[in-house]
Amino acid sequence: GTRSLLIIALYNTAWINVYLWNFDTAGILPGKAAVMQICCDSQYCYVMHIFHSGIPQSLQVLLEDSEIVKVGVAIDGDAVKVFSDYKVSVNALEDLSDLANQKFDSDCRHWSLAALTEEFICKELPKPKKIRLGNWELYPLSNAQLQYAATDAFASWQIYQVLKSLPDAVKDPADKQSETILSQ
Repeated sequence: GTRSLLIIALYNTAWINVYLWNFDTAGILPGKAAVMQICCDSQYCYVMHIFHSGIPQSLQVLLEDSEIVKVGVAIDGDAVKVFSDYKVSVNALEDLSDLANQKFDSDCRHWSLAALTEEFICKELPKPKKIRLGNWELYPLSNAQLQYAATDAFASWQIYQVLKSLPDAVKDPADKQSETILSQ
């Protein structure tokens, strides 16, 4: 079984822009991941400015530990980015979008963190463009950036708790029968 849970998410202006608008095709290279958030419970969320500090050995041990689950939306991409930028492998990943689909028997919905928050916590997750697309490399981060990053991490932690408490979707026997017919 797993020992504990670690929520990670990354912010960097260029990285987010590449994700949303694919600016790398216009010749703008994505920058290094700048901020990592960790939330392990309902009391504390840590926002680390890894752009300036790098990833300390103690954090690397946590990220590489296969017994500690790391969750987030599109977390596979975050793990690839961390490896690309810092040569640290992030193991034991669980995508919240995939988990939501598993709970509701859906294969194709690509949930955003805001949509998951609205659906499962019944709260709006503010995503002001000015902060989301701000400069996450500048030191120090503004209070608004720190609040935004910590709120995202906390929302991810809460969503994971809710989703893990739900049973997996039970496939409709009629769906299984049509799958069998189609595969023959």
